[in-house]
Amino acid sequence: MAEAFRASVRLRRVARQLRQWRDAAGRKGQDIAPQLRWSPAKLSKIENAAQPISPVDVIALALIYGVSDAERDQLFQDAVAAQERQWWEDYNTEALVQVAYDFVEQEAEASRLSTFKTDLIPGLLQTHSYAEALALADLPKVSEEIAKQRAEVRTARQARIGGENPLRFEAVIGEAALRQVVGGPAVMLGQLERLLEVAALDNVLIQVVPFSAGAFPAIGSPFTVLSFDQDHYQDTAYVENLIYGFYLEEQASVERYKLSFAGLQEAALDSDRSIEKITEIAGGLRASMREPRDAHPGSVGSVMAQEQP
Repeated sequence: MAEAFRASVRLRRVARQLRQWRDAAGRKGQDIAPQLRWSPAKLSKIENAAQPISPVDVIALALIYGVSDAERDQLFQDAVAAQERQWWEDYNTEALVQVAYDFVEQEAEASRLSTFKTDLIPGLLQTHSYAEALALADLPKVSEEIAKQRAEVRTARQARIGGENPLRFEAVIGEAALRQVVGGPAVMLGQLERLLEVAALDNVLIQVVPFSAGAFPAIGSPFTVLSFDQDHYQDTAYVENLIYGFYLEEQASVERYKLSFAGLQEAALDSDRSIEKITEIAGGLRASMREPRDAHPGSVGSVMAQEQP
């Protein structure tokens, strides 16, 4: 059975621009389609990203709408890029659901990603073991194979932090995320050490909101803002809950999230003090793991020692 067509974020962006061209030209779809020897249904599907959009279609519509060469060429390149197969397409929908496909595509194109997490390490900073532990804790339960695939997706995304033209990544993380022992002490210690390693990169800024910060902007409302270098790409805010994730593209709303993120950075510890906080928590976890199993009954050290794999 043929797989259902799924429009990528890139393709939807091309479709949205084609609609804007037609609106700006003051033309109706029923008048445009005959000029191209298309059915009105085809033009409608193209403008709604309900079918693939050929770069040739972009050229044809640009000529009819009289758009500039520069604008035409830019959208042509976007249509070409939308046809290219990306690494995340190798994963099935159990490993990467549709909304995650959309997010990964936007993340691959972004120049800057600003994220706020209250009780979870951001995906671009997660170790494979930490990500796998999260997947195994999810409900309904998934197989170990699917959990491994989900973890692979998380770690594959991290290529955006390094290499050529790396993503500028800014994260504000609640202290609770650093103290939640996901996957057991050994896994969590490895995760904290990973944070310290990545924090040394020039394009990465990690800040911690300590418990002592009190009330602060966006408390209890994690979110991500994706920013782009391309002038014709609008910044977007991404918010998710247990089941759904959705994008906010209306610029007044996006600016509200940007303002909140700036406030979060002011409320959080600066980079150096954040590293000190992570180092402190990692040191405490490391010490608890060294305590003998017959430590005082009921003590934190005793419980954590018993949890060692």
